[in-house]
Amino acid sequence: MKKSTKWILFLLFTISFSLGVFLKWIYSPLPTYSGEIALPTIQKEVEVYTDTYGVPHIFAENEKDLFFVAGYIAARERLFQLSMVALAVKGELASILGDSYIKTDVYLRTWRIEKVAVQLVKAMDPKNKIIFESFCEGINYWIKESENDLPVEFKILGMEPLLWDPVIVAGYTRMMAHEMSGSWKPEIVFGAIAEYFGEGKLLELIPGGEYDIPSIAKISNQGMTPVYTEVLGQEMLLRNLFGDFSADIGSNSWVVSGQRTKTGKPLLANDPHLAFSQPPRWYEIYLKGGRFNVSGFCLAGIPIPVIGQNQNTAWGFTNSMVDDLDFFIEKLNPANKDQYLHDGKWKSFLKEKEVIPLKSGKDTTIVVRTSVHGPVISDIHPLLKGGDKVVSMSWTGHWITKEMDAWISMTTMKNWSDFSSAIKNFGVPGQNIVYADVEGNIGWRPAVYVPIRKEGYSLIPRPGYLKGYDWAGKIPYGKMPYLYNPSSGFIVTANNKTIGEGFPYYISGLWADPSRAARINKLVEEKWTHTSKDMELIQLDYISNFALEVLPKILAVNQEGLTENQKVTYNHLKEW
Repeated sequence: MKKSTKWILFLLFTISFSLGVFLKWIYSPLPTYSGEIALPTIQKEVEVYTDTYGVPHIFAENEKDLFFVAGYIAARERLFQLSMVALAVKGELASILGDSYIKTDVYLRTWRIEKVAVQLVKAMDPKNKIIFESFCEGINYWIKESENDLPVEFKILGMEPLLWDPVIVAGYTRMMAHEMSGSWKPEIVFGAIAEYFGEGKLLELIPGGEYDIPSIAKISNQGMTPVYTEVLGQEMLLRNLFGDFSADIGSNSWVVSGQRTKTGKPLLANDPHLAFSQPPRWYEIYLKGGRFNVSGFCLAGIPIPVIGQNQNTAWGFTNSMVDDLDFFIEKLNPANKDQYLHDGKWKSFLKEKEVIPLKSGKDTTIVVRTSVHGPVISDIHPLLKGGDKVVSMSWTGHWITKEMDAWISMTTMKNWSDFSSAIKNFGVPGQNIVYADVEGNIGWRPAVYVPIRKEGYSLIPRPGYLKGYDWAGKIPYGKMPYLYNPSSGFIVTANNKTIGEGFPYYISGLWADPSRAARINKLVEEKWTHTSKDMELIQLDYISNFALEVLPKILAVNQEGLTENQKVTYNHLKEW
């Protein structure tokens, strides 16, 4: 055999052997969808049927077993996703993704995600808390059972899955509230515009009606751009990390009374437009056992459907677009920067130390300062710590609410009264919830805590030293608007304005353009009797009222000055 041939054979053998070792290293066995699995922690036999779409249908004789298996299945399907959620809630991304993520962890710690989550769990109904504990026990059992066959992502990053507890579940709900809050980013952008171009130019940019006329708190906004830039930058990094970044998000929902359907029963449709991600945010499931007989969509890491139906009712969510956050510029004591002025008195910042683990093994200790308004968000910028520009934030996400109890009550509700009671303590993230039941009733209620302010739609941070700008509690539940069996026979919400001009409280100036809601209204009104197929066609409709309004103005542009790319775009719009 020639020497060159030997070398070629040796090289092929080496490559094949190395490839085999690599494939064995990255290999993780596929989940088992048939047969029996012995789980010593469950009390009774649990049956799991997985349909052709991969949706698990779980049948148990008691709730503890039901949710233990739900957690076990969730970990089987989404373990890496769950681990990333846990790292974010705890503010420990830098421990796995590298020291460069320390700023993101500081950002998350400053938002007090995990700290608030601890209080949310303490405030839970003990009976409901058992459900979340069982769910987490199921996740952890899968982790321990699979420690030698973890998905490839864990091997690439050299990480171990984080064990779960109800605090992580609660923290994830606050992570979602942070993501869905639309009020603080405009306030930052408007503040930067006011600093660069003046308040007059800012007001020119944002015309509005009676309820949307912007106001500006009388306070110096100079020198705040580094704060705005750092906050937006870290928020964008977090979105990109979790696949939450997209051009636009929104949600539609509508419910049609049985008077207007072929079956005589209500039809409810909902399509929340969260950003695309892989794996997807949503996780479909059916749960039957104890009080539960419910199907719908969970957020991966939440044990029960957020949107769904039971044997008596159905419900859907859209973001209420509430203005749920304000920034405050604190006035520091020149003689003691650990103090700030509020209501004519110098008050000391509350200081809390946080230890952030790093992948390099060099843990970092940070100090989170808090004023009467909330945590000091400007401290996320390393060059601003210890400086004169101090910005704190008040966010309804720091209030102790009971969404987890509310979800359980909703999944087991029987009628409108149950529904109304369930959402009383649902505060964050604010949602418009449409409702239908087997008796033919339909309704809508906003499930949200809305702060009462001295100034409503203030575009830039407020003066922290003036007590009059502090929040004065929340709008009482009994004062919030709602609809129940309206004469029109249907209800539509699409992030649009949901209050009349006479409503005495400020809720928001951040409503979505009404074109989506108007289009849905038109399609529902076009015929009296609807079927589920009609609901599907409405969901698939792509005509934009907004585009119909603005397109003629765009096409009227002088084409002579257009570049070749602009002409291509122009022709696409013309053919639309």
